[in-house]
Amino acid sequence: MAGCGGSSQTPASTVTSTVQITRTVTATATPPATAPKTIMETDGMYRVGIDIEPGTYRSGGKSEDTADCFWARLNSLNENDAIANGMSAGPQEVTVKASDRAFYTHHCQAWRKV
Repeated sequence: MAGCGGSSQTPASTVTSTVQITRTVTATATPPATAPKTIMETDGMYRVGIDIEPGTYRSGGKSEDTADCFWARLNSLNENDAIANGMSAGPQEVTVKASDRAFYTHHCQAWRKV
């Protein structure tokens, strides 16, 4: 009998594929925070504990060509929200407390922590 008996078919082949997926993720590193400063060289508002350290600071007084040096310890970042303030042509000293939110200075020589 023809066709009876053994099989003449070849076994099916198994094909295996490996797929490798590579992803590139770019992360932006946060720059290291800078330590609060102990000198305020220009007019402006300085956040306590972030921009400046708490402590006692001295200024030589008013800047050139100005009438007076004005400063204020602040409860908020609003220069009208003063805890205390002062104005003078001469040297000044102020203690900025850790509980102060900010310190504002206008027309003053540099403030240096003592």
